[in-house]
Amino acid sequence: MTFTVMSELYRSIGKTKKCTFIFCADHGVAEMKVSAYPQSTTAEMVKNYLVEQGAAANVFAKFAHSELVVVDVGVNADISDLPGLVDRKIDYGTKNIAVGKAMTKAQAKKSIKIGKELAEKAIKAGCNCFLLGEMGIANTTVASAITAAFFDTSAKRVTGRGSNISDARLKNKIKVVGKAVGINSPDPDDPIDVLSKVGGFEFGAMAGVILAAAKHNCVVVLDGFNTAVAALIAYEINSDVNEHLIASHIGREVGHDLILNYLDLMPMFTLDLALGEAIGSSIAVKILDCLNYVYVCGPDADFEGDLSDFKENSREEEFIKNIMENLNLDSLEEIDNIDKMADFLNEAFDGQVQVEEVDLDFQLSDDERLDSFEPPFSVHDFNIPRAYPMMLRSMGGHEDEYVAASEKTFNFYLQTMPKLDYKAMNRCREHIDKLAKPYKSLGLLEDIAIQFAGITGEEFPTYKFRRAAFALTDMKNTPPPNQSVYRPHKNGFRRNVTMDFSMSARTFAMKIFMGLVDSNADPTVAFNFGRNLAEEISFGTPVIAMTDLSDWEFEKLDKRFSKALLKKNGDLKVDPNSFLNAIPKDLRCLTSALIGAIISAAHNSTLIVLDSGPIEIIARYLEKICPEIRPFLLYATKLTTYDFEPDLHICFDGEIAFMGVEIVEAALMCLNEMKTFSETGVKIAIDGKGAENQIEKK
Repeated sequence: MTFTVMSELYRSIGKTKKCTFIFCADHGVAEMKVSAYPQSTTAEMVKNYLVEQGAAANVFAKFAHSELVVVDVGVNADISDLPGLVDRKIDYGTKNIAVGKAMTKAQAKKSIKIGKELAEKAIKAGCNCFLLGEMGIANTTVASAITAAFFDTSAKRVTGRGSNISDARLKNKIKVVGKAVGINSPDPDDPIDVLSKVGGFEFGAMAGVILAAAKHNCVVVLDGFNTAVAALIAYEINSDVNEHLIASHIGREVGHDLILNYLDLMPMFTLDLALGEAIGSSIAVKILDCLNYVYVCGPDADFEGDLSDFKENSREEEFIKNIMENLNLDSLEEIDNIDKMADFLNEAFDGQVQVEEVDLDFQLSDDERLDSFEPPFSVHDFNIPRAYPMMLRSMGGHEDEYVAASEKTFNFYLQTMPKLDYKAMNRCREHIDKLAKPYKSLGLLEDIAIQFAGITGEEFPTYKFRRAAFALTDMKNTPPPNQSVYRPHKNGFRRNVTMDFSMSARTFAMKIFMGLVDSNADPTVAFNFGRNLAEEISFGTPVIAMTDLSDWEFEKLDKRFSKALLKKNGDLKVDPNSFLNAIPKDLRCLTSALIGAIISAAHNSTLIVLDSGPIEIIARYLEKICPEIRPFLLYATKLTTYDFEPDLHICFDGEIAFMGVEIVEAALMCLNEMKTFSETGVKIAIDGKGAENQIEKK
């Protein structure tokens, strides 16, 4: 499943109302010492969800603007008095699958029924998007056994470290999984048999949610390995569920890829996560909400209005003015009402454009963002939002801008690049290790938070940081206001990258900055232009999403830069110190401006989240020349697995970088809002590196 299909599936449900289910249960196999944590941790974490509210599940439900529902389907403790708990306990945990079957077939069917009933109750309340998570010590052992049974593969192929167990405990875990499958001989053609013999109550409940969601045309966003196993069970019961599933990320567990490939699901992210509390799915829906607002796609069934809605309306004049300004057509004074504008657009764009007004306010102050986000309906080929703020600067706009940068200027930046604050990084790392979760289970989110702490010099940098979207493009991509932005081209219409970039950046609630580069100027002048512009933008802005803009359909910058600078395997091809000479002449000024911008922003201690394409290639070469800038760069493509249908390569500029910024926010939200083991009363690890690093220092 490519992102094209994934996005269309998510869009098909209309405006989303989300519900995060965390199903909790214990497993008898925990007595085989397959986890880094004692079994009592399950009940302690449920209390954390509902009382202390300091777990990853709490943080990410807030991040995704989702309701959080915590369900006990089999915790080995009496926790019925916890406030807010949904008590559907089937038993006090399953039996030890290493010596016999986990549960009866009646219990297996009951677990599925519980999930179905809870999902249908949520659907009646208006929910149409479900995020799945689970909690239960030893549940990755159970997940591995289920996977091995269905695929008739070795335990080693599908068994990972789970809660970050030691080598010795991993070796034991693999033996336990193999023994469980061998003793119970589950029938891979009978999902209820597999669930009852080597499964767990939470897996049946999650499968039930998936089955109910599919029946009612809702969407389920999977999290990690365990939720994928639940999806596998549901799929074996009813293969139609596959059409309602989205995979958020590929986790650390070694069997995860096997299931996603079997279900033909492409994950959105590669964050190295190893915690099943709907982390990846929460990040996915937050980003999908934004992406689908600006995503270009086919006819839309949920379009709820037309231009006639604005006739005889006091806002009609303002609406027309905003639309025409956004299209750079405000010079056409004869268009003074809705009907004339509709006729003009229909004729000019051969019926390929519909217009809507998005009644949302993205005009945010410097240090605040949206508290909530409800994506508007979309339209046939693109959205045209209301007027949006953007700073646009062109080379030559002021006489002093055609000033060449000297080699001395370049060397000054390289030699005075700031150092990371290692003291802040170490304190940040120590705090993350104490958070109530398995050691290192947040994967790249932990690395990002620590990196950001080093850049800012703050042990706990806030997730409510200022952010900006910054792009450089060639002047030819931004026609003058008196010229139609969709000027004829021999192969069709040319996009206006200014409008495209602004729409997407505004949707992600970022300040918007754009620099227009003169491709006929001296590259040293272009370097100075990019440097000065980034200097102004990055001052006081700790995170910038940076990209280059082009008319991808006609200019094909990705292919031109790749051909000039990369080998077929993606490695760098030319000498970094002279790579500019290998770039086509008409692209050297744009390249120089991007180099100046990256160096300047890094020099101002800004985290630069890089988009895919030319800017990523340029940054890789720049790293070779100046290794000191590496800590200030975040390659968003290393966090995502983002792809389109081969024949449907339709996109908007900067989306990869914007996704990266959202992931940065998620990382810092964990750092700030999750609570530690001592704060929550959850026991620390008894095995592996967690046992060494989660002890509170006095």
